[in-house]
Amino acid sequence: MGVDSWHVVCITYNVNARRVESDQIYRMLDEENVAISDIAVIALQELSHSELFGALAANSTWQASFSSWMRANGRSLLFKESLATNLLLVFARLDVFAWVDKIDSRLTRSSFGGLTGHKGTLAARIFLKGNRLLVFASSHLLPYPEGYEGRCMQYVYGKSCMCDSESDSVKSRSVVWLGDMNWRVDTLSAKQMFDRLNRMESKEEMDTLVEEVDQLRRAQRDGKAFTDFKEAPIYFAPTYRIIVGRTQFDAERVPSWCDRVLYRGSDLTCKRYHNNRTVTLSDHFPVIAQFRFDLSPTEVPHWNVRFEPVPRWFKIVPFTCRFSFGNNFWERYGSYRDWVGVFPSHLSDPTQPTNWLYVAACYEALLGGRNLSVAEFPCLGVGLYRLAYFSVNRNCFQGISDPFEVANFA
Repeated sequence: MGVDSWHVVCITYNVNARRVESDQIYRMLDEENVAISDIAVIALQELSHSELFGALAANSTWQASFSSWMRANGRSLLFKESLATNLLLVFARLDVFAWVDKIDSRLTRSSFGGLTGHKGTLAARIFLKGNRLLVFASSHLLPYPEGYEGRCMQYVYGKSCMCDSESDSVKSRSVVWLGDMNWRVDTLSAKQMFDRLNRMESKEEMDTLVEEVDQLRRAQRDGKAFTDFKEAPIYFAPTYRIIVGRTQFDAERVPSWCDRVLYRGSDLTCKRYHNNRTVTLSDHFPVIAQFRFDLSPTEVPHWNVRFEPVPRWFKIVPFTCRFSFGNNFWERYGSYRDWVGVFPSHLSDPTQPTNWLYVAACYEALLGGRNLSVAEFPCLGVGLYRLAYFSVNRNCFQGISDPFEVANFA
């Protein structure tokens, strides 16, 4: 019997080209109970160009900060993609990886006539076993109140990231679309907006105000954008524009709900939707949505590549592992560009194996009447490790071993 649902946390944050301060980020992640999530999605906008072009030390970037916390809390990087100054990260528990059949990504660019992606949409399309699709899309839409029509057009372009003939054939499709959508309040002055906010007596009044003055709600009513997406009620104050380092609004700007999380699909239920005022690094507040993603409790995923158990190994012996293919995987999707990697047992980053080997360099052996593939590696240091098989055609792991130990010889 399998699990019946996943807890999915989605965070969007426009960082305003600021440097990360890990203490604030870690406090937010702790407050939001991200440690109990099965999947955590981080969408960042307006990363600094110094970070993009490698001018910062690798351990001082926004990605490094989130990755460090996730590793300490037992989460591994499932997906990473960037588009100019935008970054989308998906972390998950390792047992979630076994559900993933294929991952691909799509993007659209909107800046300078589509030449750059400072404004645009990128999407992670995660095809799950059982013929289901889970999509996480991140957008940074055009700015300014007068950009309403342009944002409506960007929605149309961005939606193309999620649909094609392959995705149309799935049994179930669920989409979470988050980001700095830049929808503004354009029917009230800054003073009028502050007066309305200051008169709020209940959280329900906040969502009523959003329905009245927010451009995104208008676009939905007019049938121009997000008509087939849902958004949980907004009971939180606007998230832009904030004075950096404080929790007060910039009095010269009309406060707006720029940062949003919308969703579509019967398997998704939004359990919580709010902003987090702990993080004051930017002129935006981060916005967090927490979902339940329903699974069939009768479904138990199986790896397409199975590693043979590794006995206790010694560091003076060159390492050897054996694996086999199931479900006709090699005949359907195999490539000699596939590779087998040795990882620390936490396997926090699939892009950083301790050692790796192309499948083309493996050989076959007959053991107990079974055909097995064999990979040979140099000696490994003392520690706990896992093996993983990466498929180029499916763009994800197709097998992960149980942990095994490499010890000193005594």
